[in-house]
Amino acid sequence: MTRYGDRLLTRGDDWQAPAGRCDGSKSGLPLSLLQQSSRRLQIVCATAAVLLAMSWLGANWVEGDLATEFQTPLQWAPPTIMLSASLVVLILARSRWLSPSAIVRVGLVYMVVFSFCIPLSQYYNAFVGVDPLYLSRDLVGVSAVAVWMLFFVVLVPSKPRSALIALTLSGSAVPVTIALLARYGNAPKLPFGDFAGLFIVPYVFVVLMSYVAARIIYGLGTDIRRARELGSYYLLDLIGRGGMGEVWRAKHNMLARPAAIKLIRRDLVGSELGAVQRALARFEREAQVTASLESPHTVHLYDYGISDDGNFYYVMELLDGVDLESLVSDCGPLAAERVVYILRQACLSLSEAHRRDLVHRDIKPSNIFLCRRAFEYDFVKVLDFGLVKPSSAGEPLSEKRVTETGAVAGTPDFMPPELAVGEETIDGRSDIYSLGCVAYWLLTGQRVFEKDTSIATIIAHINAAPEAPSTRTEMPIPVELDSLVLACLSKDPSDRPGTADLLERALSEIATETPWNQQRAAEWWRLHYPSVSFESHPVRFPEPRG
Repeated sequence: MTRYGDRLLTRGDDWQAPAGRCDGSKSGLPLSLLQQSSRRLQIVCATAAVLLAMSWLGANWVEGDLATEFQTPLQWAPPTIMLSASLVVLILARSRWLSPSAIVRVGLVYMVVFSFCIPLSQYYNAFVGVDPLYLSRDLVGVSAVAVWMLFFVVLVPSKPRSALIALTLSGSAVPVTIALLARYGNAPKLPFGDFAGLFIVPYVFVVLMSYVAARIIYGLGTDIRRARELGSYYLLDLIGRGGMGEVWRAKHNMLARPAAIKLIRRDLVGSELGAVQRALARFEREAQVTASLESPHTVHLYDYGISDDGNFYYVMELLDGVDLESLVSDCGPLAAERVVYILRQACLSLSEAHRRDLVHRDIKPSNIFLCRRAFEYDFVKVLDFGLVKPSSAGEPLSEKRVTETGAVAGTPDFMPPELAVGEETIDGRSDIYSLGCVAYWLLTGQRVFEKDTSIATIIAHINAAPEAPSTRTEMPIPVELDSLVLACLSKDPSDRPGTADLLERALSEIATETPWNQQRAAEWWRLHYPSVSFESHPVRFPEPRG
């Protein structure tokens, strides 16, 4: 398993449908339910194999009758076939050769084979010499095939048509077996009426009952599938849960484009109509803001809406890579030239937002994602946009700055002083302060202020002077970069670089001995993550504010 910090989606845990195709679409069942059916089939096969080995081979060996079990093929063939089939299907279900829907079809064949072997083992020589007049329902009873069929279709869901075919074949196992045994003298010959009453009618009833159960299970599965359809997208796998909802890997119903969808629980925004309406308006505004940003270094929002059950959802791109929080936690501080390379890209994203009168207000390492895009390494994506300035928000900043629980919006370790004290008017220079905190983290692997509590950290950002990054790391840091980071961390916004453009220009002018480039980036990824397949990683989403 490849893991990037808090990676939520791993490869190899479950079979994944090829890009552009949902394996569950052919069966009408969601992929997760098919995968669950495959796992259940493994349990059935393993249990059957163990019980057969114990009850047939083990018991006869202990009693000393094992040799008698191999006198004729009709004695040893049925249990041998059941044991072999169980092991073969178990191997197929555990392998990655077949898709979950194909494994379910193999399971139905297994059910039919098992169903024919059961009565052959159960009734062989059972009725030899019995007078047909004494054959009654009490004496014959009902074969274990009945329980097997009902148990199997409930445990391993499949399409009703496929289930009906398999059930019909399985239900015919008892009458076909008795008819063959009677033909060769191992069972008495009965009039058709008696034969039908004993060996046909009960199993017709069981087939019908099992088919109804199969349809019910299938209907529940299709209901789940419909519930997972959001607009033009279909939810494939649950890849994470958070305080505000769930994150799903999804695919477009018509396109092959993968996506990440976050479902935001409606109950978390309040039950009052006014609160819901305000949350909806804020949700729509933030989604529109995010969608309006065009920088390639800003996470792309594809769609948004409200599900049938009233929950909000975002549809955004899946990213391949790792966030800066996890990167430094796993690998330690970065070289100065790489920090410059990353910060310049982040500045390009912020520059567009600031020119559109938007302030991020929550720039932090976990909201900056380092990924591979096509053949580019160390490609930066800034996440969690949507916070707007008072002039374009339509509501005072003081109403937005505090959540319903009374917590200050933002992250204490990266919070600019003006936001911490609740100033009514802020601009892009607040993001520049937070980006300076991010630079500090990348260069040193430490926060600007390492305090025990959030309140102490916020107070330090308001009052305390930060130490130079070069004093807190043994890695070489150019003097110009050291000074620029401290300038970004100035308490007075007017002492910071005035815009993200100016900061990007200042970063570009910093001379390093060996500039960071694509070749070095590719070598770094191969060295530190040699088994990386760059599978899709869910991005973080802007939460509803308020």
